Amino acid sequence: MRYLLNENAKRRLTERAQLSVAVDVLLANGIAVDEVAPRLCQYYYVDIDLLNEILAAVPPAAASGASLR
Repeated sequence: MRYLLNENAKRRLTERAQLSVAVDVLLANGIAVDEVAPRLCQYYYVDIDLLNEILAAVPPAAASGASLR
């Protein structure tokens, strides 16, 4: 069975807006702040510096797992 070259490739997650949405979704689903980077890196090539900036700006209530709504 032959596979296409890009079939197993990871996508890039390097734009601030995309990373912000991904972080918001993970936090809203109860993922701890220290688990966000490993989870994203499993499936995407991530701009780690930008991700760290976004995570540093997360409000303490969201970081503790409290509801965002």
